[in-house]
This record gives sequence, structure tokens and C-alpha cells, in this order.
Amino acid sequence: MRIRDRGVIFDGGAAAANERSCAFTSVSRLSNGGILVAFRLGTGRDTPDGRLRIMRSQDDGQSWHTLHGGLTAIVDGIEGNFYSGYCTELASDRLLGAFVWVDRSNPALSFVNAETAGVLPMKALLAESTDGGVTWGPFREVDLGPETGCSVTGPVFPLPGGRLALPYESWKEYDDPAPGHHAARLAVSGDDGASWPGRVVVAESPDSRVFYWDQRFTVHPETGGFAAMFWTHDRNASSDIENHICWGTADGEHWTKPVSSGWRGQHCQPVALGGDRMAAAYVHRHDPPSLRLVLSDDFGHSWHIDDELTFYSSEIGTEAGASGPRQFEDFWQDMMAWRFGHPRGVLLPNGDLFIAYYGGTSRGSTMEWVRIAF
Repeated sequence: MRIRDRGVIFDGGAAAANERSCAFTSVSRLSNGGILVAFRLGTGRDTPDGRLRIMRSQDDGQSWHTLHGGLTAIVDGIEGNFYSGYCTELASDRLLGAFVWVDRSNPALSFVNAETAGVLPMKALLAESTDGGVTWGPFREVDLGPETGCSVTGPVFPLPGGRLALPYESWKEYDDPAPGHHAARLAVSGDDGASWPGRVVVAESPDSRVFYWDQRFTVHPETGGFAAMFWTHDRNASSDIENHICWGTADGEHWTKPVSSGWRGQHCQPVALGGDRMAAAYVHRHDPPSLRLVLSDDFGHSWHIDDELTFYSSEIGTEAGASGPRQFEDFWQDMMAWRFGHPRGVLLPNGDLFIAYYGGTSRGSTMEWVRIAF
């Protein structure tokens, strides 16, 4: 592996005060050769003024054009924050967006309750764009009940038989004092997204000890089978543990029990490279704080960890909650201050891997990209 090129998508450090915090990356490659990147902008990661910016490059990252400078939506009379948005191309210039909407109508409340670790009211919203991401609407809510504290974790993707899958995770509501139960799930639609009655559990810990956060998927190009990777946290140990991986059948209905990848990290994006080869871009939050890429030749069953590539090194130094065990509720608050992360990648036609992520400086956080050759 080697870094072929790199650049800046959006320089938050040089932006207006309400656009200096970038986070929650998503990236899509379009059939016309474009690369679409969406991310949250705000005064800070936990401020009530967040909006979703959507940008596109037609030259593999060399230049970027803003499609939408601040996307949001009004639900039940409340203009909420979009914390993330994931785009799926349905046809040329026709996109389906899956958005995480958060009620920030009370600016005194943080996104995560410092006492319970419950989260503010969230909604999963879908909308279509017929002009490549410039305009969107109308927004429609996906009912993910009876689960609570639900957050979309990635783009809608197709399943055999014309079905669609919407990945999400469930947790608990803001003032719920109970310990809480987390699960990574799929909602499934058989009517082109009009309704989502199907439910599939991808990963969960029955005793609520282990959390399989931020599920990310890739598809084997020949078998159609899935691999999902997770930022994995052990509540009893009060610490992150190794990233975990599981495998799913091509119909998305059956998933293996998650197993350790062999390395400790956070947000982890797998990308199928062809045949059984797979890459995984992940956050190395502990020292030295960085973003890294590791390869597998057997679709994630083993990894060349000794040959991993560091493609970003943080200038901030060790961040809160990254150096050792941390009380669970405090760890959630630490997340709101982290200054780099969320790597997301897509394979380019020539076999290079394009990764978008955010990095931090003393002035703010910046959306960046790197292109890696194999």
C-alpha cells in the first residue's frame, strides 16, 4: 500500500465560526464518475446549530463543489439537526438519502445525557434527490419502533428480490435510567421503501455487556455475501476492545456471531477490493492517535496487521477517554469532543481506494481525503 495523493474537501479552520466543526462522514461513488461526500457542520460537535453539507468531486478529489451548504428538515414543527446523511444512487442524478435527524430544540441539553447516557430524540428520515444532491424532499420518517434511541448507521442498500435494507442501531431514550440494551439491526422493505416492516439483528450482546457500534458493510463481489465491521466496546472493562467482524448471507437474513479482528480501534469501514481481498480503514484513538488501513486476503478472516498503513496522524495528541478505562457515561461525553475520525472509503475504477475523513487542528476540524494505491 502507498499513498498516491491527498487533499482537502472543506477547511473548517478557515470557515465561519458556525462551520468550524466537521464530523460524521459519508462517501459515495456515482455512476458518472463523481464522488459524493456528506458531513455535519456546526460550531462544535455537540452544538444545536449542526447542518449537513453535501459536496461533489468529478476529478477524484482534486476539486470540490458544494451541492448543498446546510441541509436540515422540519419534523412536527421542529427544525432538527442532521447529524449524518448517507446517499444511495438509484439512477443517474437520482439519489436516496438516509438521514439522522436529532431534536436540538432545547439548546441547554447535550446530545447525550451525562447521567443516563441516553440520547436525544432521533428520527430516521428518507428523501430523494433528482438533481444529484442539490435539492431534497419531501422527507418521510421510517418507523423503527418498538426499538428506541435509534440511529441510522449507513446508506440503504439492495437485497435480492428487489428488497432494500436500512442499517441502524438501537439504544435508549434520553432520561431512561435503565442500563440500556444496544443492538445493530437492519430494517427491511419489500415495497421500494414505502414501508419497512422487516427486522434483522446483525449483532448484539444478550447480556448487554458488549456494544457493536457503527456497523459498516461491504459485499463480496462474487458471492454477494456481506461482511460487517464494528467499533466494539466492553462495558464491564470500561474500554474499547478489538474491532469485530461478522459475515452475512447474500439475502441479509443470517449473520454469524461477531469475532475479533485482532486489532483495537473504533469506527471501521470495510471495502471489498476484488475476489477475497478486503481493506479496512479504522480509527486508532489510543496512542499514537491516527487513522489506519489494514488488508485481508480472505474477506476479513485474517489480517496483515503488521503491514498496516497510517494515512493520518493527529496533531491534537491524546484525547479524553483514549488512554485507559473510563466510566461509561463519561466516555459518551468524551465522544463529543474528539477531533478526528469517521473514515469512509469507496473503490475507484482503477482499483485505488478513496477515503474521506475529518481531522483536527487548533483552529477547527477539516474534511480531508486520501487516495491509496495497492
